[in-house]
Amino acid sequence: MFSYAGKKAVVTGAGRGIGRQIALNFAELGADVMLASRTSTEIEAVAEEIRAMGRQAHTATADMSDMDAGLGLVDSAIVAMGGIDVWVNNAGGGSSVKGGIGPIEDATLEGFDALFELNLRVPFFCARKAAGHMAGRDGGAILNIVSIDGVHTAPGEGIYGAAKAALISLTETMGVEYGRHNVRINAIAPALIDTKLVERHLQTEDDRQTRASFYPINRVGTPEDIAGAAVYFCSDEAGWTSGQTLVVAGGNQAASDLFLWVRKHNKVPEDRKM
Repeated sequence: MFSYAGKKAVVTGAGRGIGRQIALNFAELGADVMLASRTSTEIEAVAEEIRAMGRQAHTATADMSDMDAGLGLVDSAIVAMGGIDVWVNNAGGGSSVKGGIGPIEDATLEGFDALFELNLRVPFFCARKAAGHMAGRDGGAILNIVSIDGVHTAPGEGIYGAAKAALISLTETMGVEYGRHNVRINAIAPALIDTKLVERHLQTEDDRQTRASFYPINRVGTPEDIAGAAVYFCSDEAGWTSGQTLVVAGGNQAASDLFLWVRKHNKVPEDRKM
């Protein structure tokens, strides 16, 4: 049984979706948690849920696309909780960034920079600062929530995917360089997760069924799917695991194009019949 008793965890983007569920799971297992988000209303509601479990919950309003805000959050968490044992870089995205999401030919320098700031630069430097703090203690765990778009190509999301791919690479390097300090750095790469950020893709039951057909496990992912993996990576049970990226995508990465075609059309293509 996983135990987070006595651990101090920080989760960014914790007001809803994946971040909220990770924070709740940590608290259920005994951790005190600092919740960070751009808006205070959502994280205060999550904080109340955590306090109802008998755990301490701290909140910080921080825009994780801003370097000073991100690095300041590390300092605030150390002061508020007396130290950090677990740091989760969950804040990210950028679907509304003009000139960032869309065909490469439509990309702008401003859009490129905005996506890299939120999805690479700020989380990396926050992770490095948190790792430096943990290195002076008994070690700790850092988790980067990346994306399956950083593992393989997604048309229209090339810049976003490139930022996530770079964070995956830095996860590996940090895992190597900080290992001697017992600081572990890992990443989770989700596919489509049923949250407010992707509700435009799931407006009807047909939409949901179409999206579900992309995955051998025939459904869209949930925040709980990612939070379960996060609990493992940040736990003492994963004490010999570092520099790894786990794709949590319903089997999508392992599936062949043929499998997905058959799933979608419910038949075998004529040229593949024996």
